[in-house]
Amino acid sequence: QIDSFLWKTFSGGLFEKKTSWTPVTLPMAKSLRCGVCGILLRNVVEAQNHGQATGHGSFEESTEVIKVMKCISCGKPCRTDAERDMHKRFTGHAEYVEEAAEAILNTEQEMKEVRDAMEEETDILRASLGKPPRAKAAAGTHGAEPGSEAGDSGGEMVSAEVPEALLKEMEEMGFARNRAVRAIWFSKAVTSVEAAVNWLLEHDTDPDIDEPLMVKKADIEGAAGGSGAEGGSSKEPVDPAEARRKAEELFRKAREKREKEEKELERQRELERIRAGKEMQKMREKDEELALKRIAEQRKREKEEEARAREELRKKLEEDRKERRRRLGLPEELTEEEKAREAEKRKKQEDEEASKKAFNYVKPVSALSKMRNQLVDLKKQHAGGAAGGSGEEAFKTACATMMRYLGNIAANPGEEKFRSIRMANAAFQQRVSALPGAIDFLITCGFEKTEDALVMRPEKVNAELLNGAGGALNEALTNPFFGML
Repeated sequence: QIDSFLWKTFSGGLFEKKTSWTPVTLPMAKSLRCGVCGILLRNVVEAQNHGQATGHGSFEESTEVIKVMKCISCGKPCRTDAERDMHKRFTGHAEYVEEAAEAILNTEQEMKEVRDAMEEETDILRASLGKPPRAKAAAGTHGAEPGSEAGDSGGEMVSAEVPEALLKEMEEMGFARNRAVRAIWFSKAVTSVEAAVNWLLEHDTDPDIDEPLMVKKADIEGAAGGSGAEGGSSKEPVDPAEARRKAEELFRKAREKREKEEKELERQRELERIRAGKEMQKMREKDEELALKRIAEQRKREKEEEARAREELRKKLEEDRKERRRRLGLPEELTEEEKAREAEKRKKQEDEEASKKAFNYVKPVSALSKMRNQLVDLKKQHAGGAAGGSGEEAFKTACATMMRYLGNIAANPGEEKFRSIRMANAAFQQRVSALPGAIDFLITCGFEKTEDALVMRPEKVNAELLNGAGGALNEALTNPFFGML
């Protein structure tokens, strides 16, 4: 199980059966392309890391060269724009030069090196557990499952026969019958289940571990002879309890290693997710920028078309005017007197439009900003218990009351009763004036403080200012994060 787990973890999905590896015949392969997301990778190791982080398992060779932006200041290579921007933000380095990796990729050689490194790691792990190194596979047999029945062709295939006592003992330990048969057969166990348990721990993830074992009849006869020869040996049987304890210990070690590898894999996936998220964000920003450019170009075309249509309409109106004058027996061009009247008429229209624009009220940005700051300060002071306040609920009550005052004035600006608030009013004192700063907010809205009342004179009524104040009060009531940023 440990060897199988190490193979699966080390390969990162690249050599698993579910992985689709497509070596395309290309004259000069420069990179590997992920068949799922299309990212370019330099070598098999990067493909393994990418497979571990994303779960992608389909790769193919590509002639496309991977371009890298190298920092001129420190020499760090940045493969993506997001990585370059992050390096620039943290170091302040702003100069980069683009480089391209022109090395030819030898996928088969790199995969062989990866397999050799993996086998070396496996032998080190087995040595730490006190086990001999695994036998080296013959050339061209990489990837064959240990103990596979796919051996030499020929011979009658029958069910494997193992010692019944060992089989019964392993079943009592909780192993399935087919698994126990395979473990006893391939470990060549005769008097003890220890070797069978060790074999089963190593091959627990084999795809055919739970299938019935079929072997050659000649192999059964040879095994029977070998067992007879070994039967006379002085090897002492192992206590089942001791074998079970050892199996549990090996399971525990394998589980701890698996958990450690899974944590590291999760960390790598999180880093890959962050990198992919930054790439997606950058792509979205580019798409939005292109969309804005397209909208600006569309508006420009629309304005040009509108100007052409207006010019054509003007020409048509001019032709119609000349035609009417010809029918009336008048010259096509206007006389000096008529031109003077037209000029006077245009000037009068321009003066009227200018006077209308002069009375258009400009939104008082400074006053609205001041009102919002007053509400923020009012909320912070009151939430902190200023003047014996009762908390958020009293602040919302004051805002709702002031919003009702201003709404009545905006709806009925001519009603004097709505433009006057008695200071001695019990409801006003309890809901509004009890909060320090509330009266200052009303004064900013246009009220004037007299001896016994707050009064808003008719010329002080400003619809835009009242609407802005109402919007600020509504935000303070509905936005739970109002004043926190």
